Amino acid sequence: MARLVDRYILRELVPPFLIGLLLVTFVLLMNQALLLADLFIDKGVPFALALRLLALLVPSLLAFALPMAVLMGILGGLARLSADSEIVALRSVGVGPARLARPVLLFGLAGFLAALPLALVLGPRSNAAWARAMTGSVLARVRLEVEPLRLNDTLPGIVFFVRHAARDGTWSDVFAYLADDPAHPRLIMARSGRLELFPESRRAVLRLADGRVHGWSREAPETDTVTSFERLEQEVGVEGLFAAGSAGKGVREKDIGELVRDLRGLRARAPGLASPRQLRAHGVEIHKKLALPAACLVFAVLGLPLGLAAGRTGRTGGFSIGLAVVLVYYALLTAGEKAAMDGRLPPALAMWAPDILLAAAGALLASTASAAAAKFRRRPASRPAAGPRPAPVPGPAGRRSVRPAPFRFPGLLDRYVGRKFLALLALLLAALSAAAFVAAFLEHLGDALERGKPVGLVARQAWFRLPDGLAFLLPVAVLAAAVLALGLLARSGEATAMKASGVSAYRTALPVLILSAAACGAAFLVQERIAPAAHARAEAALGAIRDLPARSYSFRGRHWVLGRDGERVYHYDHFDPSSAAFGRLSVFELDPERWALSRRVFAGKATFEEDALVYGRALVRDYSEAGPAFARTESGRLAAAADRGAFLTPWREPAQMTRAELRDYAAEVRASGFDDVRLRAALARRTALPFVSLVMALLAVPFGLRAGKRGALVGLGFSAAVAMTYWGAFAAFRGLGAAGVLTPFLGAWGASLIFGLAGTVGLSRLRT
Repeated sequence: MARLVDRYILRELVPPFLIGLLLVTFVLLMNQALLLADLFIDKGVPFALALRLLALLVPSLLAFALPMAVLMGILGGLARLSADSEIVALRSVGVGPARLARPVLLFGLAGFLAALPLALVLGPRSNAAWARAMTGSVLARVRLEVEPLRLNDTLPGIVFFVRHAARDGTWSDVFAYLADDPAHPRLIMARSGRLELFPESRRAVLRLADGRVHGWSREAPETDTVTSFERLEQEVGVEGLFAAGSAGKGVREKDIGELVRDLRGLRARAPGLASPRQLRAHGVEIHKKLALPAACLVFAVLGLPLGLAAGRTGRTGGFSIGLAVVLVYYALLTAGEKAAMDGRLPPALAMWAPDILLAAAGALLASTASAAAAKFRRRPASRPAAGPRPAPVPGPAGRRSVRPAPFRFPGLLDRYVGRKFLALLALLLAALSAAAFVAAFLEHLGDALERGKPVGLVARQAWFRLPDGLAFLLPVAVLAAAVLALGLLARSGEATAMKASGVSAYRTALPVLILSAAACGAAFLVQERIAPAAHARAEAALGAIRDLPARSYSFRGRHWVLGRDGERVYHYDHFDPSSAAFGRLSVFELDPERWALSRRVFAGKATFEEDALVYGRALVRDYSEAGPAFARTESGRLAAAADRGAFLTPWREPAQMTRAELRDYAAEVRASGFDDVRLRAALARRTALPFVSLVMALLAVPFGLRAGKRGALVGLGFSAAVAMTYWGAFAAFRGLGAAGVLTPFLGAWGASLIFGLAGTVGLSRLRT
């Protein structure tokens, strides 16, 4: 009997555990998978390397996801037993909470034993291998993201632009301003060049050919030297491009043995040589690697009373409670880690405090549940009250035809189905968004703590990444909500009753399809009105965390502006857009035929007046074949009608543009004679993404009405499998479109067309 009960309970815990593990891993992996698709498939790097990097992420993600999956398995399984009154039946035969604790604790112990090697050894080693492999990919991204007629400030100490960038990484007509020595900057004009990458040593070399080097002093702009060259090599610093601040392993990339050994070495150093922050970082990571797997046992203790208390809410309620507990746990863990890194708490106490607090809460709830069970056993069994039995309803004398109900929308049934769908959609979207926020938060938390950055900055970048993520999370939520809503109708017999009353399957699914189309509109509005600005803020916060150079997202942060025609470059210390006034302005005028500097103007102050740039007390140097000529002038004017708009419009990446702005930018690049296929692919993708929710609804309707009665776990499993398959296909089509193999339209719409056709075929085969 005892073993039979244990096996039965364990079988109930396994399905929601697997579904929870799949969903959590999917959410954590989705962001990185799309990033890798963008870095590699889109940019021609071997696909095998992308798969290897994706596989290297799995061990550390599993170590993070296992405690959550254990909690969801316990809550989902026990909530199902409670909802079906099986817990009451078990209590009636003497199986109370204390007896149920054995299989639940065994389940938590199994999760702990599985998570322990992942957290202590496999996860850190895979992180280290991922960092080594990613080194080359990040550098390749720098090379391959160079767009013509766009100033690039990705490389530390260098601002450059090119007039043409070939797919093999070679550049034509290069303008490069080097400020590695801020007091003595250099300007290089070269006919050709490329960036040579050395990932193993984290080096990069800028190789230029056929050009000139102009050098001067910032404090004495009148000084000028001009040197011609046939070949020039310039070492480029790239350390700021990486998440890790050093070439060595970070604490998250060290296994438990390395952490203990390095901590002993730090403690053995002479006083004053070992950094206190470094000591705390190692101590925090050691205890964190032990406390996180132990959370499986903690969640088992806490999950038992919470699962029993879920009552009639079923597995959906269990998952909701599990999500709330997980958020509380990781909030406590983050707060403890911050306090330990700041020296306000010992690392051991900070990392183990969440486990201790939740375990104590679980023990308290368990004691309450045991007391309630004892009271239940002492209560006499109740008998049903006597009363008249309902008379049997006579069956129909024969088969009657049912007249179809007149079409009215929205009718009572439409509102009923719509409310079910919207409630599930809100719950699932909130759960996925919370998981995505936690994943984005934890992804950069270690960098922030190591660099002494505020945790609020990490939360800021995670928050502003959500609008971008909505384009990928909303379709998954629509798919799962539609499957579960229609499945509940089928399982309860309501769909059959509707059919018997003349409501067809198509009519039943109509409110789900209409609301999914409305979700497409909402996604489009978020993508157009909210996501571009949010992306800029997220990138700015991430740059602040990693100490990257400030990107040109605002007027006051942008010190370089490229003229509209690409023949003039402006550099300034200050610009006030309200008065159109500059402070310390340099203007570089370029000769496009010779690709040489034709004139340089340095002015302490300058102002836009109508269509001209007016400056006073300036230094002007004209360059010609005969040699440079220097002059001082009290005033001057530059015709700058086309360039004024470049100052009054902030520079933004394509991800920070609306569809109209992206379309105009693509037209600008195309009119300049350059390849705009990547921009047209991005524009088509921007149009296609909001409609993915409708495609998912088309897939969900036939499955929900046919197989949804099998239960919520089957529906969630189907949704996860379809979502992973779709986004994999979407990434492949996107890469082919950006590479020019497919047209931009097919690259953006290919996956939606295939899956939409599959959903339409499924709908056509429904029995109405």
